[in-house]
Amino acid sequence: MISYGQGLGGDGPREAELAAKDLAHGVNVRSRPGLASLRIGYRHWIFGILVLFLGAHLASGFYVVGADERAVVRRFGAVEADVGPGMHYRVPWPVDRLDIVKTTSVMKVGVGFAIPTGESASPSGMELLTGDTNIVNAALVLQYVIRDPAAFLFQIEEPHAFVEAIAEGALTETVVGMPIDEVLTRGRIAVQEQVKAKTQDLLDRWHSGVRIVSASIMTITLDRSVVQAFQDVADAMADREKVINEARAYASNLIPKARGEARTRLSEAETYKQQRVADAVGETSRFLALQKEYEKVPDVTRTRLYLEAMEKILPKIQLYIIDSDKGRVPLHLRVTGP
Repeated sequence: MISYGQGLGGDGPREAELAAKDLAHGVNVRSRPGLASLRIGYRHWIFGILVLFLGAHLASGFYVVGADERAVVRRFGAVEADVGPGMHYRVPWPVDRLDIVKTTSVMKVGVGFAIPTGESASPSGMELLTGDTNIVNAALVLQYVIRDPAAFLFQIEEPHAFVEAIAEGALTETVVGMPIDEVLTRGRIAVQEQVKAKTQDLLDRWHSGVRIVSASIMTITLDRSVVQAFQDVADAMADREKVINEARAYASNLIPKARGEARTRLSEAETYKQQRVADAVGETSRFLALQKEYEKVPDVTRTRLYLEAMEKILPKIQLYIIDSDKGRVPLHLRVTGP
């Protein structure tokens, strides 16, 4: 005779073993109260574990997006949302999938060369044909950021290589339309701006989600046999600009001085003119006054004028007395009137 425990309070594993034996021998376990309670307890445990796993799975849908990041939520493969920084919730896998990208990180791509990881020599670049059939080696660095995370992730494959290929085409198209001397001297800034604009235009057409931040030329060089000649041309142009700037500075310094001196001369001339006019007016007034006096008493006025003139003249005259007869003839010195 097989003995069973007293319900769930007895030896659980022992009762489970006995129940298994009864089932193997065809014993009706419903007639055993302990076995029925054991089955109900197992069901509760299994249900609790399932609820716990389901809750943990649903709680895994919470996620945090950093301040420099954006998240793209896909629902069954289709883009559902594009969310910014903060805490958000999505339906856990397999319904929703999450992709997080950094939208403020600046990425670099080398055009015509591979960007080295450490310090190395200056890049040689790729060979390009200029508008006047000269060959130059050009190397350029593009910096870009992610503008549209969804387009960046799903519209293009291998974005880094895609940006590099488009930039190489834009650089080739730009250089081929310019002469060699312009490319090597004053046209470097124009090359950078045109490559940046053309690359951005093509990227926008393809909906790449990329925004070009800057384009910087690392090097543009010629064959060594002609480098010195072009360097001499560049130095001559620099010297010309230097001389022009010096001439402009000299003119800027000299012209104000000349204008100042001209104003001074004009002021002095105006003063001299006014003085001469005043003197002339005074002499005229004096002459008219003397004329009136002369008309009244001609003899007295003429004598007075003569004496005043002699007073001014005689002190300036040097008088030499010569005795030609050695003192035998007396000298008669007198001043006679007119």
